[in-house]
Amino acid sequence: MNPLFSPEFINANLMGPSALLLAEEVSDALALKPGMRVLDLACGTGLTSLYLASHYGVEVVAMDLWIAAEDNARRFSEYGLSNRITPLHMDVADLPTVKPFPENHFDALLNIDAYHYFGASSAFFDSHLAPWIKPGGRVAIVVPGLQRPFVRGVPPELVPFWQSSMNFFTVDWWRQLWQQSAYLQIAECTESARCEQAWQAWLACSHPYAIRDRDMMAAEAGHWFNFTKMTGVIRK
Repeated sequence: MNPLFSPEFINANLMGPSALLLAEEVSDALALKPGMRVLDLACGTGLTSLYLASHYGVEVVAMDLWIAAEDNARRFSEYGLSNRITPLHMDVADLPTVKPFPENHFDALLNIDAYHYFGASSAFFDSHLAPWIKPGGRVAIVVPGLQRPFVRGVPPELVPFWQSSMNFFTVDWWRQLWQQSAYLQIAECTESARCEQAWQAWLACSHPYAIRDRDMMAAEAGHWFNFTKMTGVIRK
């Protein structure tokens, strides 16, 4: 458990498999230093933003579509980090048109447990994210996925729980997608070591969706799901 936050605070603010545990696994690859600017994309309730700001002393834009900026601002204020974290309620799909930041504004990008919902196309990273990251800026993305592809369709044990919007793919699938970027030089694209730990943290909390997912994970039984972690550098 992260010593910066109480177990009660973490459990009350989880929105899926523990984003905090997954962020801890990849954040050192961002080579962060105090004062750097980080885009925490799809930050949810801001656990990862709080971690980045408190652990590394960076300035964070905590961007999310589903959580109101006012709600995240309250959490950031409770931790005395309002001066380091700016909450932003925004859809990543609108970035190229709204342009809320100058180009090359961020030193790093972190995205945990959300990229598969909006970024599963070859052009997305270059058109929606690369413009805002400095040359030499670091990227760390973690997405839930599959240990191996479904050869004969969704396995029978997962059919009752499966939704097409889940967008779960293998490590190789993601590697091939990200390799198509003109700007992203991949440093690592591999399986996370924290899959079971992240899921167990989620299933142990009292969120209604976590309670719902318990039957799915019991049926999955460690045979199918994983997380893909990808780190890289922006080259322009």
